[in-house]
Amino acid sequence: MSALLETSLGDIVIDLLVDDAPKACDNFLKLCKLKYYNFSPIHSVQKNFTFQTGDPLGPDAPESDGGSSVWGLLDGPSKRTFPLQVSRKLKHLERGTVSMATVPAKNDPDQRIAASQFIITLGDNLDYLDGKAVIFGKVVEGFDVLEKINDSFIDDRGRPLKDIRIRHTTVLDDPFDDPPNLVEPPESPLPSKAQLATVRIADDEDLDDDMDEEAMDKLRREREARAQALTLEMVGDLPFADVKPPENILFVCKLNPVTQDEDLNLIFSRFGTILSCEVIRDKRTGDSLQYAFIEFEEQKDCEQAYFKMQGVLIDDHRIHVDFSQSVSKLSESWRNSTVTKRRQRGGFGGVEDLEAKRQYRELDDAPIDENDSRPRQIVLEFEIEEVEVLVEIEIETVDTVGVGVHDEIHEKKAGTDDNAVSNVLGKFQGTTPEVPREPSVEEFQTLQKKYTDAGQGHVFAFVDELTTVEKSQLFHQLSNFDPTRINELADKALNPPPVSEGTATLEPLPEVATASILDSDPSDIQKWYEAGLKEVAANKVAVVLMAGGQGTRLGSSAPKGCFDIGLLSEKSLFQLQAQRIAKLQSLIGGKDVVIPWYVMTSGPTRKPTEEFFEKNNYFGLDKNNIMVFEQGVLPCISNDGKILLESKGKVAVAPDGNGGIYQGLVVSGVREDMRRRGIEHIHLYGVDNCLVKVADPVFIGFAASKNVDIATKVVRKRNATESVGLILLKNGKPDVVEYSEIDKETAEAKDPKQPDVLKYRAANIVNHYYSFRFLESIENWAHQLPHHVARKKIACVDTETGNIVKPEKPNGIKLEQFVFDVFPMTPLEKFATLEVHRHDEFSPLKNARGTGEDDPDTSRADIMAQGQRWVEAAGGIVITDGEAVGVEVSPLISYGGENLEFLKGREIKAPAILEREE
Repeated sequence: MSALLETSLGDIVIDLLVDDAPKACDNFLKLCKLKYYNFSPIHSVQKNFTFQTGDPLGPDAPESDGGSSVWGLLDGPSKRTFPLQVSRKLKHLERGTVSMATVPAKNDPDQRIAASQFIITLGDNLDYLDGKAVIFGKVVEGFDVLEKINDSFIDDRGRPLKDIRIRHTTVLDDPFDDPPNLVEPPESPLPSKAQLATVRIADDEDLDDDMDEEAMDKLRREREARAQALTLEMVGDLPFADVKPPENILFVCKLNPVTQDEDLNLIFSRFGTILSCEVIRDKRTGDSLQYAFIEFEEQKDCEQAYFKMQGVLIDDHRIHVDFSQSVSKLSESWRNSTVTKRRQRGGFGGVEDLEAKRQYRELDDAPIDENDSRPRQIVLEFEIEEVEVLVEIEIETVDTVGVGVHDEIHEKKAGTDDNAVSNVLGKFQGTTPEVPREPSVEEFQTLQKKYTDAGQGHVFAFVDELTTVEKSQLFHQLSNFDPTRINELADKALNPPPVSEGTATLEPLPEVATASILDSDPSDIQKWYEAGLKEVAANKVAVVLMAGGQGTRLGSSAPKGCFDIGLLSEKSLFQLQAQRIAKLQSLIGGKDVVIPWYVMTSGPTRKPTEEFFEKNNYFGLDKNNIMVFEQGVLPCISNDGKILLESKGKVAVAPDGNGGIYQGLVVSGVREDMRRRGIEHIHLYGVDNCLVKVADPVFIGFAASKNVDIATKVVRKRNATESVGLILLKNGKPDVVEYSEIDKETAEAKDPKQPDVLKYRAANIVNHYYSFRFLESIENWAHQLPHHVARKKIACVDTETGNIVKPEKPNGIKLEQFVFDVFPMTPLEKFATLEVHRHDEFSPLKNARGTGEDDPDTSRADIMAQGQRWVEAAGGIVITDGEAVGVEVSPLISYGGENLEFLKGREIKAPAILEREE
């Protein structure tokens, strides 16, 4: 039972799971028969996550109703949607999983409903979708098409800039009977007027039937070139689209912001001589715009690079290459004049004639408008003496983490020392390079023996090929790991103990360990609030933020905390949280009260986070009370227990999960800083919750009054099928049990004392309290935390041949810990939960715009709705007009709805923003 989707990028064959999801399969097959999906756009692409289609008009069309089920088409609008049951045994584990897009039914939140839209996954292990999208098939052919879709240019809402559409559908096998009123069209219908109106850049155009095959092929190529040029113009590359494409210039995009000109020069120079290589940057900030141009001396070298480098990983970003459409007459003139001078003089022809940088676009002579946010190019300039060093030494390698490496020096001018080279490289990088200390021969041999004795000596297989600096880097990286400990972790992961027979005993936490804002006596909540304020006022409260994630799913490569969810103020998540800290400090005692903020980042996010904080003047907080640190990493392990190499001189590593924060607090010196400050209470939370009440006095007071070591906030589970982890007792110990571990009967069980609510309802929102005395004991229990296994396809070096291996199926494991893994180690009398209102304290940001669930639009709406509730509670009157609703109340005015009395009787027209008292 299968169907064929002919798309503008190629064919996709889907096998249907008719036994597991019969209704979804029947609906899909019948819509395919009716050619309902023909000309439907792929309207949402989330890189390495999913793409969504199935609405014939797409969500941007005014006439769109979101699509209809086959029963709605045949029997009327009342049956436009239909209910679906989520299968617990089907998981979004593999790329190419096909699911119906669903939403909760309005009259029954426990029920998911669908219509015609479906999603196909572009990555593995996407368990976030379990319980939200109903799996009904899997892709069996056309994975190359999935790659093309994943690599397509998209806007900030995930819409492809160039149309990708379903052109035709063919049902290969249908086991279900057709409804009596279903009439299959004899041929594919033409697109409707409404569909044609949705075209952005056409995926194809009709060709003249009178042309011969050669002319048609030429016309196709010309039209494709025009479409690519227009696409590049839309992503900010071209001043205009009608530019003749040079044949020896390559366009490279989707770069990591840390990738430098020299990195690309090194990587692409293996294909031939490069005349110029430039990462385009913002003129005002110098930030990379994440695309570049590389001009080769020979066209054939450019073509070889095009075919070899498509989709290659550079600095953890999979790049896209194309023949550039972006060089104007200025570049042609430069090439003719400069290259001629070089050849006349038998080489570079004199340093004074060398242009170290090519300008690919003419810059306006007019002054820069400070209010103009359009990207502009930055041109780096160097002193002549420094350029001479670069030209004559011919640096071959620049490490992407800011360490200058000159391992192959073809010509070294007399009197030029390595320090001069490092200084110049530092200016190219924008940082001062730091070369790691070179270990002594004895130190290196001792470390090598340690790894060899542990059976991991292969990590030194290429040591004789490494430069001095690369050896030092490898030494310092390997010194951070204990190979014996790595072997123990790998053995447990690859050979887990047998699962004990029988089902785990699950029970809600006892009442003595729980409390709820929803039904607690207001006097108790006030006591907790006042107790918490007292601890904050005594400078005994600190905040730890887990901010290691990038905004990849959001369409951004920046740290997630930098993301603007679309508020009227354009504030980032970091700014919202910083201002809540500032407001809480001012509520109590101004400058005399300090809430230190410890921000845990990862390798890719630490530098951008630090730069973002500095650029924004630490959001008004004292920078001496903000400490950015980095979570740990662990080596990636092969399926036979061996440490994998990313390159000949570098071990492949992966972050150790948010559970690595405990060791991170120790290693980074954060715990010592807390001790020095006299901290007794710590609030820990994740960056992606825009509603988080940072250092919440009620939470601090609640935990302190119960004298617990760990407390955690929870929200009430929406319904039995919501895919969330639950905090409860597992075999008598506090724990987090995932949705997939709970059977249907348990999930639907009702509370005997409150029959209208679920028995197991305490949803984990990663919002925790710790006593400092508990963190003082990290060394006693951190080594006992379990490591969870994620099987991955990991690019690595073959230690036999030295070649890079890019596996097609998982070849290794990454190990990570979860922050809640410590819960079962905590005595029940030292553990508690506090249930809070979801609409006041929990709005996670997980998905790109347009998905309708946990995305920037829902985050913004939750902030605006909260502000409106506060204004109305204070006696203000909010006037709404159509869909324009909500009020954004700055955290600098109110931390939790207090001090808004000045709004009493005042009319505010939504949407509105309150930045100061007026």
